[in-house]
Amino acid sequence: MNALSREDRQLVEKLMIRFAKYGAGLNNAQHAELVSLGAQINSRVERFCHNIRSTTVELMFSQGELDGLPESFFKNRRTAKSANSANSSSSSSSSSSSSGGGMDDPQLKYVVTTSIIDYTPVMKLATREETRQKMYTAYVGRCPENMQLLQETARLRLQASRILGFSNFSELVLQDTMARSPDTVAAFLAKVEHRISGAAQIASDGLVALKMQDMEASNRPFHGFHEWDRTYYTNRMMQTKHGVDSEVVRKYLPLQQVVDRVLDIYETMLGLRLVCSQKKAGSSVWHPDVELYEVWEAAADGVSGEPGLEFVGHLYLDLYFRDDKPTGSGSTFHIRPGFESKGAAAGQPGRRSYPAAAVLVDLPKPGADTVALLSFSQVKALVHELGHAFHILCSRAKWSLLQGTGGVEQDFVEVPSLMMEHLFMQPAVLRRLASHYTTGAPMPEDLLRRVCSYEQQDGANCRELLLTARYDMAIHSTADDQIDCCKLYEQIVPGRPPGLHDAAVIDHLMDSYSSMYYSYLWSSVIALKMLRTRFLAEADCVGARIGAEFRREILQQSGTRRAQESLERFLRNPSRELEKKES
Repeated sequence: MNALSREDRQLVEKLMIRFAKYGAGLNNAQHAELVSLGAQINSRVERFCHNIRSTTVELMFSQGELDGLPESFFKNRRTAKSANSANSSSSSSSSSSSSGGGMDDPQLKYVVTTSIIDYTPVMKLATREETRQKMYTAYVGRCPENMQLLQETARLRLQASRILGFSNFSELVLQDTMARSPDTVAAFLAKVEHRISGAAQIASDGLVALKMQDMEASNRPFHGFHEWDRTYYTNRMMQTKHGVDSEVVRKYLPLQQVVDRVLDIYETMLGLRLVCSQKKAGSSVWHPDVELYEVWEAAADGVSGEPGLEFVGHLYLDLYFRDDKPTGSGSTFHIRPGFESKGAAAGQPGRRSYPAAAVLVDLPKPGADTVALLSFSQVKALVHELGHAFHILCSRAKWSLLQGTGGVEQDFVEVPSLMMEHLFMQPAVLRRLASHYTTGAPMPEDLLRRVCSYEQQDGANCRELLLTARYDMAIHSTADDQIDCCKLYEQIVPGRPPGLHDAAVIDHLMDSYSSMYYSYLWSSVIALKMLRTRFLAEADCVGARIGAEFRREILQQSGTRRAQESLERFLRNPSRELEKKES
């Protein structure tokens, strides 16, 4: 091992852990049992995730029941004349506004689905509680089999972990992460809970008070605050307390403008140039909406706008919502790894195999006569997934196993993407994105600063991440093979309606993020430290100088060294242990 380079040692260590996880060193009987358990686990994970991706419920609402939704929500939406059957649908389109034909004809129903493109605006804007309750119930309850699959998988994973010599599944998973152990994660989550509990309770009390005011103003009884109220009253609080109207904000975030400017910022920061290769011979995509880009190093002069001589990789952008598109809010796929093939002769450099990454998000597609406007959360989703893509593209690992997001410790995977999210919440950056979709006028400075201030608080999101992370660790770090996943969820995440468990529609509880959900909070803490220590200390926080260092020390290294070492080098704060290694 001592004769190997640092990167080669990283590869060997990763392979040894991987071999052990797959049963190297077990006797034949133990290995056969592990293989059997693995097959059972994989089949359940696939069913769980398939249920989430493929199950969409259709609901029927009159326009009055959808009061609060903007005119754009109804444009070209399917309607049906049957008020009694959720299965009845019509191919006819309607462009009536919230004050149009739907109110005149109570039998006219709009088809609304549990897809994220419908679910989010209804939960955020629908004034009628009954409508939000129906949507929430349909969305969370659409995969009734999944809690049983989660239960069975948790027990099977515990059995497999014991065969491999671990007391629980979390011990097995966390051995090659930054955290290293369930105890470290538990202590981290407890610290986060302590830090946000006061602010979270104040925010929650404010939402309850706002609903009580609504009930009093409309002479209706208050029957409690429910989960289907949370998104709606969070949006109301954003308007009343923080002076941010999400519908006004959207007018300054037209889709194509945002996409172009976000890509421009990434290009400038990372020293890259994107060239659309859609029409080149041999270029192929899986859907007409998909855009394919060649990614090159920027020109040496930095000003010509032409790509440099060195090719970097390919970037696919699949931006628009489709019914059959398995994304949720967004995802990034590692289509082709980057690595160096062996040289033709001893001592010769290897030939580079270039990476390819695909970004899938669910953004509204512009119509022939309509402009697609984005919410700020949709902008963040785009920025986040592009962060993963450029991590993949900028990695320069020799070995594919160490390349990009697949090469780093899993609780570091989200750091670059969350870092970029935090950057785009800065007024100096949002100012570059936001201008009115009709007039081109910049977003008013006071509104822009209120948006950034509100987004930087993000208390509600922290609360949900914390609850889900605690539940994830609870079902995967227990040694109790009689654990009841439903009861445990109701204990950790109180206040949900009986029989409804959000866990049934969270794919990360079953996929490669199992026992790793804490990593979103863990990575956010690291990203904020990077933001405050380095990026905000620069005159231009998205400029080429800090971007080049971010690329060199974080993105380019990927799994060629431990994430802690990359972090310390970027922060210019090497630990004593690292200093000893270098001396």
